[in-house]
Parts: sequence; structure tokens; C-alpha cells
Amino acid sequence: MADDGSKVTDSDIALKMAMGDQEGLRLLLERYGWRIRAFLVKYYSGSLQEGELNEAFNVAIYNVWRFADRYEESKGSLPSWCIRIAQRAAQSIIRREAGYRSKNLEYDAMYDPAGDPPEDETVEAAEGADDPRIDALCKAVEALPTLQKAIIKADLAAGGLADAGRLAEIHGTSKNAVYVSRSKAREALKRQVEQSSRQPADRKR
Repeated sequence: MADDGSKVTDSDIALKMAMGDQEGLRLLLERYGWRIRAFLVKYYSGSLQEGELNEAFNVAIYNVWRFADRYEESKGSLPSWCIRIAQRAAQSIIRREAGYRSKNLEYDAMYDPAGDPPEDETVEAAEGADDPRIDALCKAVEALPTLQKAIIKADLAAGGLADAGRLAEIHGTSKNAVYVSRSKAREALKRQVEQSSRQPADRKR
């Protein structure tokens, strides 16, 4: 029985979709559509415009439907699998050049639209990680000037370098300004990390 009390399990939903039954897709959207969309808004609203968030959601749902036969319950729950697919969809928009590569891979029998599962089941599971270094880095990012902070957050969301052209368009600046701001932000964060790593030694004196 599912968490919502329904007798239809997540495995049933995945199987229905894998067999081309649209009832499976309807049940998926009814049960988890809001969670997938909430994930995208929470983690990517600072990097994607509203239309792009909708695009990421639609691409994610399409890929969930298309690759339902590749879902493996042993690798994680159905909503976690869907969220990983949504994450990759958002990252492909942020890094448009990755989209072409992914489109080619979709025809590979070994292609996994969700990628390898992270150590935690979802990105949200990592929120409570009690690591002072991560906390210090997050504070350092928040302290950056507005454009630098936006670029670094977009890079983090993309899992690499976000497209400079998109960032320039979103923030009303030039690609060169994006490159310069990214460089300055990285230098500032590097100094912060180095300073944080020296603090324990300084306290011992």
C-alpha cells in the first residue's frame, strides 16, 4: 500500500507506465507531480526563469514516462528517481551544450535518465548535513556581490559551468561581465576556504 493509503503501489505505477498505460502517468502526476515541481522551484528558481522551470518539469515527466522500464526499485524510491531525472533536466537547460549530448545518449540501451543515485536519496536529504565547512562556504556565497552570487549559485545548480550567454541575458549584462564576475567570486571563495582551514590551527595557539 502506498503512503497516501492507495492500494496502487509505486511499483504498480512504474509498471503501468512501462507498459504504455497512461493511467500510470496520471497516477504519478497526481501522487508526485507537486513534489517534482516543488523540488525544481526550490533548487533552480535562482538559475532558471519560470518558462524554463516549466520546461524542466515537462522534460522530466516526459523522460519518466519514456524510460519507465528502466526504473529499478533496488536503486531507490520512485519519487527519488523522478527527482533525479528532474535535476538532470534542469541542469541540461542551464548547460544547454549538455542537452545535445544527452539527446544522443537517449538512444543508448544503457542510458539512465536519472544518472547514478547520490549517497543521499535526494538533494533535499543533504540539507541537514552538519558540516561546518559547507556552512562556512554557504555563508561566503551569500556574502558575495549580487551578480557574483547569482553566477556561483547557477554554476552549483548546473553541476559545472552555467551557460554564460543565458546568465548575461537573465541579469542584463555581457558575457564578459559574467566571466569576470565568476573569476572574482571563485577567488573570494578560495580565500574564504583557505581562511577557514587555518582557523582551527590558529585557535590552538
